[in-house]
Amino acid sequence: MFRIEENGQFRGTVNFLDARLQDGAIQDEHVKDGANIAASKLQHQHRRTYAQASGSTPVAEARVVHTVVGTSGKLLGFRCGCVTAPGAGDSVVFDLLVNGSSVLSGQVTVNNSQSNRELVAGTISNDSLQADDVIEVQVVSVTGTSPKGAFAEVDLEETYA
Repeated sequence: MFRIEENGQFRGTVNFLDARLQDGAIQDEHVKDGANIAASKLQHQHRRTYAQASGSTPVAEARVVHTVVGTSGKLLGFRCGCVTAPGAGDSVVFDLLVNGSSVLSGQVTVNNSQSNRELVAGTISNDSLQADDVIEVQVVSVTGTSPKGAFAEVDLEETYA
């Protein structure tokens, strides 16, 4: 075995039987444009946003925000809020659905303890996703007329074949 402790250049082809690189040794600038890296070797993270009109009182509805096109995936986070926070006694209740069923440990309520545009995190109890899963954000109920512009964000990652 030998060790080279200097910079150098090889004019011919070098074949390595086993190469071990330190974590972080290859950064973005080391990968050529058009390097043809397989999608299965990349991390695919998505943030999907659901929003009702900013100046409007929210209405109860469920809306599709994403369909899983990878072979599998994972829900990473769910946050919701209102552009104009609810006043005393008013609230907006949210849920996150996969294929029509809740994946939260409990629905998320935005009420007068939140400020305008403050995000309230939900707790995901089932984070597993499969190909063709349909993700929906649901406004379950609205109490009062003071809240305006209900919105939510869903963070997820997908694995592609």
